[in-house]
Amino acid sequence: MEALLRVENLTKVFPRQGRENDTAVKDISFALLPGEVLGMIGESGSGKTTLVNMITRLLEPTAGRIFLNGEDITCVRGRELRRIYRSIQMVFQSPADSFDPRRTLGAGIGESLQNYGWSAAASKKRAAQLLELCGLPASFSKRYAYQVSGGQCQRAAIARAIAIQPRILILDEATSALDVTIQAEILALLKKLRRELDMSYLFICHDLALVQDFCDRVLVMHQGSIVEEGIPDEVFRCPKNEYTRRLIESAL
Repeated sequence: MEALLRVENLTKVFPRQGRENDTAVKDISFALLPGEVLGMIGESGSGKTTLVNMITRLLEPTAGRIFLNGEDITCVRGRELRRIYRSIQMVFQSPADSFDPRRTLGAGIGESLQNYGWSAAASKKRAAQLLELCGLPASFSKRYAYQVSGGQCQRAAIARAIAIQPRILILDEATSALDVTIQAEILALLKKLRRELDMSYLFICHDLALVQDFCDRVLVMHQGSIVEEGIPDEVFRCPKNEYTRRLIESAL
């Protein structure tokens, strides 16, 4: 099966004036398969955010290559990025970050559609449909991010992310700011959308129990490198790397 996303020997070095350079990501390779949920765990500073920012072309890699649908996107920039973002979208830890506080949720969702040529009327109608698909009343399109709960806002953020029908969602701690009950509801929604829309997820999370329940495979990052990978049950039950063992023990 051909990978949707493939990363080969990706490296990012940040120069430090007067000090040794900081290698934030070092020689990382992995693949995300169609329909797969790939988890990524590791302590703060392990390189997860830097890695994701390179995949989404917000940061230039120092070395290595990124392939999307078999196409090398390592050097894509400028207007060509719009084509890349049609296939990859992100959902963040703070859902309000996805919306302009001066505009309604419906306007925020519709904006992503209009960027790809939808009319204002068509995008408004589709925004209401997407909110309903994500478990919110269509009337929420008239509300602002500050007028809804965190869980409701995250549903709206997911609606915005799936508006242009991406093949990959990067979920960057997308449930960590929610209480346990709302977390379960959002995960159930993501499972439903994955089946119905045939998407793959890169799931960045510090909650090992969620990763074990939600992901097909997991990558363990430490000091900019992948130190272990495999099926979550196997990795968490019999870790081969000392860092993975310590990470699991700290979560018990």
